[in-house]
Amino acid sequence: MGAAAYSVALRGWMSCGAGFPKCAGVWAPVFHPAQALSAQYTAAQIIAEWSHRAVAFVTGLAMLAATAVGWRRTEFRLTAGLVAVATAVLPLEAWLGVVTGVPDPAFAYTALHAFISLFVLAALAVATAVLWRHARRDRDGSTAAATSG
Repeated sequence: MGAAAYSVALRGWMSCGAGFPKCAGVWAPVFHPAQALSAQYTAAQIIAEWSHRAVAFVTGLAMLAATAVGWRRTEFRLTAGLVAVATAVLPLEAWLGVVTGVPDPAFAYTALHAFISLFVLAALAVATAVLWRHARRDRDGSTAAATSG
């Protein structure tokens, strides 16, 4: 969400153009001079939007992996469910990213894109808190058992 906020702050959300998933017509604009990419947008705008897309893609892959691992561990069903639900809405989130990356996007799409982003963040935060509490309880329990035995 930080990369997205930075892209919006720079007014660069449209800088990648309509050729999704490419950005400014290329897969990795960081390897091209800004002048060759766009006469309308700065290098900072293009790199900010490309970074947002790249971070979102890598995060999605990590969430898919976490979902797969989570369902293999029976003691973490709540966490696995939260991650799975967050992962399940990612295709919609990606599509909303495409339709909002245009001049003057529809407010409803922009609001839904932001809402789903916050939902995913909240679901992952709760999943992390549950795992952290479980690990802490296990650590504290094993320490108490070792000192009393």
